[in-house]
Amino acid sequence: MVLLLRNHEIRGLMDLPDYIEAVEDGYREFGEGNGAAFPRENLWIKGERADSHRGGHLPAGSKASFKFKGALLPGLGGAGLNAYTAGLSLGLETYMFLFDAHTGALAAIMEVLYFDWLKTAAVSALATRYLAPPGSSVLALFGTGRHARSQLYALTQVAAIKRVQAYSRNPDKRRAFCEKMSAELGIEMIPVDSPEAALAEADIVATITTSPEPVFAGASLPDKPLHINAMGAHYPWVREIDERTVVNSRVFVDEIKQSWAEEGEIIMPLEAGAINKSHVIGDLGALAAGSIPARLDDTKWTLFLSGGTGIEDVSVARRLYDKAVARGIGTEFQFNRPYEYEL
Repeated sequence: MVLLLRNHEIRGLMDLPDYIEAVEDGYREFGEGNGAAFPRENLWIKGERADSHRGGHLPAGSKASFKFKGALLPGLGGAGLNAYTAGLSLGLETYMFLFDAHTGALAAIMEVLYFDWLKTAAVSALATRYLAPPGSSVLALFGTGRHARSQLYALTQVAAIKRVQAYSRNPDKRRAFCEKMSAELGIEMIPVDSPEAALAEADIVATITTSPEPVFAGASLPDKPLHINAMGAHYPWVREIDERTVVNSRVFVDEIKQSWAEEGEIIMPLEAGAINKSHVIGDLGALAAGSIPARLDDTKWTLFLSGGTGIEDVSVARRLYDKAVARGIGTEFQFNRPYEYEL
């Protein structure tokens, strides 16, 4: 039997600490060499971009894309593929095909849009747990959309955030966002009118925007230990973080192979000769497995770059599936197999 899980059924199955733990389990499995990942592939749909396009940063001559990424995590009992379209008339359509790594059976087909919202936040929270300076309490937040809300909730799970300085392009939206989040989380939320004001005294910086260009200048970063999560950009020709910041940071990524194929933050400086590949210290799997150190005694800035991988998709999907089965949530159906091959 295959379990069909829809967005509204996934909601409430796990809280944010569950998501963070699931993501950590998946990356640890991968970092210990027991799992495998298939980096994201982007298949571009040719045509003229529509004014209503909301499918990411397109290459010239393309109007939308079909994407897929996958992973095998045998220790967690899961293997799967996340496939989705972006930029067509229905917007983002994303689904997970989860297999049982013990039996080989298709275990579930899941809508992804809801759990991806929380999974992405869990990834940055995990990186922050490893990489942020001890005692971090001031957050500079770039972006005030849907993902910024979940990022903020997740970061407060791993750091004692006391003040958030939030910047985005629309003054009315950032003001409303700060009012809402202050009421929900009971922390000081300050809408600021410049990137420089957002960065003042920051211990943690989080970028979750759709900007194709750096959202702040590295020269404006405080001259003190801090950690940066860059979560918004994952194409070779776009970047949220400028070259100066990358060059002067201890850099980590979600998964090495995928990042060198799609993270503009490191691809552009590499092509310009500003860094070499050894500048990227390692990935989240190595951090989770404990095979590389996070901050060194002389580390000032750490930078984590993430575009989302099949590792976190499968680890979260497997845990959600187990929770759903235990609670009797979802719809079971059966494919017509085995099948007799007769003419």
